[in-house]
Amino acid sequence: MASTTVAFLFAGGMGALVNCYVSCTNLAILLGVQEAVVQPARTLLTALSGFLCGTLVLLVWYFLKNRVVRFLLDYNGWFLRSKSKIQSIMNKGWYLAVIAFLGRKPRGNGWYQDYLPNLPVPNLQDTLKKYLRSVHPVLTEEEYKDTEKAVKEFRSSAHGWMLQLVLKLRSWWKRNWIAEWWLDLIYLKERKPTVLNSNYYAMDKNETPTPHQLDRAAMLLYNDVMFALNRRRGKVETFRGNNLIPFCMNGLRFLHNTVRIPGKPCDRIVCHDDQLQRHVIVYRLGKFYKVEIFSPTGQFMSPKGIRAQLEQVVKMAGNGDEFSTSGVGAFTGLPREKWADVRKRLEANPVNKEILHAIDTSWRFVALETEQFETLNDRGRFLFHGNGYNRWFDKSIQLIVMSDGFCGANTEHTPLDATVAGQLWEYMLTHEMYDAEGHVLDSYPGSEMFDAPPPYELQWDLQDFQEDLKEAKENMKTLIESSDLVVFKADYGKGVPKKAKISPDGWIQMVMQLAYYRTYKKIVLTYESATTRFYYDGRTETIRPVSEFSVEFVKAIDDPSVSRDKVKGLFKKAIDYQCQYKLEAMRGLGVDRHLLGLYILAKGMGLNPMPKIFTDKAFQLPYTLSTSQTPTKFVNHDWKPSISSIGGGFGTVMENGYGVSYIPINDETLYFNVHSRRTCSDTDSKQFGEAIMQAMTDVRSLFGL
Repeated sequence: MASTTVAFLFAGGMGALVNCYVSCTNLAILLGVQEAVVQPARTLLTALSGFLCGTLVLLVWYFLKNRVVRFLLDYNGWFLRSKSKIQSIMNKGWYLAVIAFLGRKPRGNGWYQDYLPNLPVPNLQDTLKKYLRSVHPVLTEEEYKDTEKAVKEFRSSAHGWMLQLVLKLRSWWKRNWIAEWWLDLIYLKERKPTVLNSNYYAMDKNETPTPHQLDRAAMLLYNDVMFALNRRRGKVETFRGNNLIPFCMNGLRFLHNTVRIPGKPCDRIVCHDDQLQRHVIVYRLGKFYKVEIFSPTGQFMSPKGIRAQLEQVVKMAGNGDEFSTSGVGAFTGLPREKWADVRKRLEANPVNKEILHAIDTSWRFVALETEQFETLNDRGRFLFHGNGYNRWFDKSIQLIVMSDGFCGANTEHTPLDATVAGQLWEYMLTHEMYDAEGHVLDSYPGSEMFDAPPPYELQWDLQDFQEDLKEAKENMKTLIESSDLVVFKADYGKGVPKKAKISPDGWIQMVMQLAYYRTYKKIVLTYESATTRFYYDGRTETIRPVSEFSVEFVKAIDDPSVSRDKVKGLFKKAIDYQCQYKLEAMRGLGVDRHLLGLYILAKGMGLNPMPKIFTDKAFQLPYTLSTSQTPTKFVNHDWKPSISSIGGGFGTVMENGYGVSYIPINDETLYFNVHSRRTCSDTDSKQFGEAIMQAMTDVRSLFGL
């Protein structure tokens, strides 16, 4: 639309110049002005007309190129597995065309954004067919008949086609028709505490590169800000599928200076201008400190200078008892409406309002901890929810550094999916440089030493909030005690599935299906996340890995009357189904977002009665098993497994379910993070983790590997 507007303006400008040219010539003739005077004016007007014509041609070319590239990037033939020769020829032609328009060399963030296609609205018939197939294994035959009837009614009703048409129309003026709805309904209007429900955590490398806490924190902060400065300059390499198809990079803007503000009935995300902010907030032993890391002219402080600032923080904090302090951070773990009320009262006090503003606008919230942990379980739990005092769960990312140098991050999920935050985290961990003793170097590119204001403590006025603090700390204690998390390393990584010529992700998914069935003797609806960042403002779509094949497999593998060849065949069919579903989901052709969009429209249009498809049991089914693969190796830098994060995790969606995150780092290494709630007597993370390990062993034995 902007290109069209500019084109009209230039066309109008050309018309005005022509009229001006004619008018000036006629005036000159009437006044008897000499040709020598008129000719320069004619030359100037001719040059300007040529300039405008050339500019208009460039605008038309840009507009046409933009539409052609969007069309090419929206093509699914390369992605959705086809063995036909005609399709193969088309794919080769498509590949050459993409190379011709975009080139082979990766570009920085922002370069591809205008070329990204809009998120498509799937075909209604295809979605309903896929929906029925996905819910059949988790319903009784009677329940399935009810669902099938509801789907048939919706398919043939005027309501179904009307809602589909309105959704199509929305997709014409919204580049991503689900983005706003997803942000508001799934995150900002959710009233539960973000801790355990929205926030997720990222872990360190397997070994810390330095035992010195402050050097580690300074180095990570340096890398953190350098990534942000590169993003501002458009120099963060765009993540590309198959080293060719660009991902949407809009989410990078939420990595820094971003906060979720509690409100009624809806929270809001505020992203502050990073060019105007010069500080980070450092937490130490219950106290908050504002620490400047930029000069007044905008020059970034060197890691050595940052370390000096952090040394002052540690000295100022002393060796006090953390649990004797206010514990004001616990407010951010409250249910959102309660936190909104408390924050409003806090802001009524100018002292507290200034502190909240400092936290909201800060580059990063950094927790310098006094604890250290020997086991992955304890380290994961500490990163996930802390001790109730030492987190500010509203910040988009919190950097946590323990006393022995190990680190991690806690991320607020609302604006940041793991594929976005993971790119920053990977950059921070893979660009660390220390001297032989593990200290930061004297100088690094893009930074300098300068005299900065010393850190100063942010002192809250909480005299009128003692009862609120008591409630908040009790709430955090309850949440922490309910959290059941285990982190463990599997016996093998991607290498075994690859030897069997099977998708590692599909292999792991079927292992979890087997583990769950063995533990509970039932099949449940399972969620696996797929990225839709091939599209503008794309986030995620749901993969539904449960199928008739996966059900047959989990029942057959422990049945001695079923041949091993048949079991292997069922295993492969289940994975083929899961892989095909994943590919379709990544191209915006999943079930969940489409049905959600139709449901939102039905509610918004006040349909009464609601179509039965939305009141049927199948539509209300929860994702008892929620799973996600942690991404690695985002760009083509010098990545290697030894400097990779060992993953991270998230909370279970359901009270009686599991949240399972897994990261296959290489052929030998695979980590699982399994979370459940202790408040549910039917779940046990350790027991389910052991079931996963046993299933990994048994599936490997099935293939004789």
